[in-house]
Amino acid sequence: MKFTCRVAVIFLAFASLIWPVGQKAAAEPLLIDETAQLNYAQSLFHSGEYSESAREYSRYIHFFPEGKAWQVAHYARALAWYQGGDFKKAGKAFGAFREAFKKSSLGLAAGLMEAQCRNRLGDPASGVILLGNMEREESESDALRMIRTRMAWTRLEMGDLPRAERLFQALSPETDQGCGYNEILGTLDRFKTLPEKSPLLAGSFAVIPGGGYLYLGRYQDAIVSFFMNVALGLAASESFDSGHNALGAVISFVGLGFYSGNIHGSYNGAKKANRAVRESLWRDMLFWGAELEKKGNESCLGLTLSVPFD
Repeated sequence: MKFTCRVAVIFLAFASLIWPVGQKAAAEPLLIDETAQLNYAQSLFHSGEYSESAREYSRYIHFFPEGKAWQVAHYARALAWYQGGDFKKAGKAFGAFREAFKKSSLGLAAGLMEAQCRNRLGDPASGVILLGNMEREESESDALRMIRTRMAWTRLEMGDLPRAERLFQALSPETDQGCGYNEILGTLDRFKTLPEKSPLLAGSFAVIPGGGYLYLGRYQDAIVSFFMNVALGLAASESFDSGHNALGAVISFVGLGFYSGNIHGSYNGAKKANRAVRESLWRDMLFWGAELEKKGNESCLGLTLSVPFD
């Protein structure tokens, strides 16, 4: 009995020691420091952890509505989504920022980034419309240059080469050589002198089996097409001469399909050959733009790709 009492006394004494400490710890609120939270979000962004960075910027926006960087944190969060490849969410965020903070120094940058997000989502025409509206509303020369720079790249990416060329020609004298505009203009000049194959000529030459492919330089296809058509023609003729009219009709039908396919293939082959050459040069120009974006060359692209904290 005495032992049991001693155990109970020891337990109560131990409980009385730890209870106030636990109660005090539970009562203390969790404190989030504004500067520390912002620095943490920025550090995640610079280390390439864009999804986590956006989450921490959201936390900053929620807990510090009166914070010194509250407005800029909205832009930084949208930029984190963009860099992380979530262009749909980034585009909506940039659009909301542009509407909410139109008069801020980042209002223009948000509009340009929104247009870029639309481009990345496969709708460059929508981005062009947005940029056109922004250009009509703007009067400041530096802002207009940024808008036209983004317009030039968007036109280039959507394949509207004549308008892209005019825009790059207007920008080239104003911008340093590091942007590569002169190289792009040189490539666009090459488009005008590309040796093209005429689809009409290819189809016309194909009246003689294999002639269209011979014109395109596809010699193996030309030989196969010639001998296939000749063989089917001879087989059909032999069948009719032998009185096998049904067989001759079937072979003639198959031969007609090969013959028409030869003409159609030659015509489309010329178009594909021209397109392949053009796309090769076009990809070279787009690669230059991708390299500029990797380097964060903002003025050359008309984009604000860095977290704009002072």
